[in-house]
Amino acid sequence: MVIKFKLRRPEQKQTALYVEFKLNGQKITLFPGKVVQTEFWHKENQVCKKNHPMAIELNSFLRSWRDDLERIILNLETKKEFISKERIMEELEKLKPVIPMDGAISDFISFMDFYIKSKKIKKSEVQKLEQTRKQVIIGFDLITKKKLAEWESLGIVQKSKAQLKPDYKLKFDRINLKFIEDFRHYLYTAKYKTKIRGVEICQNYKVNTIDKQVKGLKQFLLAAIDSKYVEHFTWKTIKSEEIEVDSVYTNFDEIQAIYNTQLTDPTEKIVRDKYILNSFFGMRYSDLNRLEEHLFKKRNIQGKEYVIYTGRQQKTDEKIEFAIHPMAQIILEKYHYKIPKVSSTEYNIVLKEVAYKSGLTGLERIREIRGYNKVVTDIPKYQLMSSHAGRRSFCTNFCEAGIPIQSIMAISGHKTEEEFRKYIKKPSVNIEVVAAQVHAIKGLNTKFKDAVAC
Repeated sequence: MVIKFKLRRPEQKQTALYVEFKLNGQKITLFPGKVVQTEFWHKENQVCKKNHPMAIELNSFLRSWRDDLERIILNLETKKEFISKERIMEELEKLKPVIPMDGAISDFISFMDFYIKSKKIKKSEVQKLEQTRKQVIIGFDLITKKKLAEWESLGIVQKSKAQLKPDYKLKFDRINLKFIEDFRHYLYTAKYKTKIRGVEICQNYKVNTIDKQVKGLKQFLLAAIDSKYVEHFTWKTIKSEEIEVDSVYTNFDEIQAIYNTQLTDPTEKIVRDKYILNSFFGMRYSDLNRLEEHLFKKRNIQGKEYVIYTGRQQKTDEKIEFAIHPMAQIILEKYHYKIPKVSSTEYNIVLKEVAYKSGLTGLERIREIRGYNKVVTDIPKYQLMSSHAGRRSFCTNFCEAGIPIQSIMAISGHKTEEEFRKYIKKPSVNIEVVAAQVHAIKGLNTKFKDAVAC
């Protein structure tokens, strides 16, 4: 991949600079936000000529901007993330220095506030950063116990409207490697209250939750360093600790049991049908909940008529096209291809009820890493059912049926096989084959087990 700077309108006296390159077969054009006079631009060397009064500053900026761009792409490739123009721009936006109003920033918390307000980021990203901000305030005792207790007593809606305000300042000179280490240690030992089946309990945060919070803190730190509020330092020793989560799927026999279950509640019927449908679609629930009639077309392929789904994934903006399974077609025709929408929260609650009525009451052993401890619990399967179980079921069942992985990925939208295999919830060996092989092995001779020596 070669990144070159070009003039947008070379025929004009002054024009904007841009870069254009190809990545995974797609052409990407980005603008670093700089304008140059064309007479001072060196096309071959892609730099501003020395006789330009701001040549040193401009060329330094372009080198730094290109280095940032290359580092972002390499980082996304290393993490095996889907790389799009929007994703790259999102990462570049994070690297822009924050320019505050005079007196707006007095410590690290006020910097976090300004950063959240000033960045053009998604609502979900704002919520994550707000959560990190809250954890920093609590973890470093920046609020009195009385005020914290008052805030914790608020309901969810009230908390969303009343931001947690610190009583003490977090000075910039405290922000260093030890600060990150202390923050992570706090998260590993902290407990929070939650209700499980109506009973309030205290438990540690999951490792993956901790990892997301540490990444959020690093985002603030990068911005603070770029804005010259914090001295530059590295945190190579603070590595990602994301681990694979234990989760459930439903095999075809269980899916059949769900399909056969007699239900009277209209919402339960819709949730059941949407789950069955997704067991043959493998979509994220955000995409499943956006199905529209115009996304399905009939097409003749080699003399046979198929119903083809053509749409884009909401998360990656990737275009997906596949012929749907006959079972999925039955469900779709039942609703005339207009599947009723149900919120993800309501869907997950009702799905558990449907799974319970379908007989999915057997215990599943689930391992979780909470704080520094590994927790193993046996939980009825219906209580573990969620919107993502349909996606896992699709990937696992179709893989087990012998469908090539690349074909399944073309439907599910996974970009890498490594990411896809996280959804395969069956053992790497076929238990039926192994069982027969084990029983075929010659064992011990038990003929003289109870014989007594003379």
